[in-house]
Amino acid sequence: MSSNERREKLLQILKKSDKPVKGSELSAQLQVSRQVVVKDIALLRASGLEIIATSTGYIILDSVKNEFKIRCKNHNSDQELYEELQTIIDLGGKVKDVIVEHPTYGVLKAELNVTTNRDLKNFMQKAATNEFKQLSVLSPDYHIHTIEVDNDEIFEEIKNELKLKNILFE
Repeated sequence: MSSNERREKLLQILKKSDKPVKGSELSAQLQVSRQVVVKDIALLRASGLEIIATSTGYIILDSVKNEFKIRCKNHNSDQELYEELQTIIDLGGKVKDVIVEHPTYGVLKAELNVTTNRDLKNFMQKAATNEFKQLSVLSPDYHIHTIEVDNDEIFEEIKNELKLKNILFE
């Protein structure tokens, strides 16, 4: 297998996985050393793909069909949380989950499934009545949402609006 074919296979493994993939697993599947995987990841990143290394493996923040992963700055208030989710659903996105990287426990994920204003209202009411801490407080800088949209243009519009509102983590 050529190096380009290997990187394409590595990319497909990451895209198909719904959780981080350990470097040792990648090296075993690709039948190369761990160092080759690290170099391939660096080359894929250099080509513009957003691949992050977590304590539990690599995860790609790129599109898979009509789902995208997006990094948002952590918020300091319920109002900021509301504005973030409202922006996404107003522009036609479904917020499927929230993902954070905890320094001890690795990647933590919680299902949200916020699609409508009713969903958002119910979510915010639960947040207020249960006096819970947002999952994003477990991560120092940002959290990740999986967003489902009808097409790439809607995702780009959501991304641009979050950037304008200083919510997008870059």
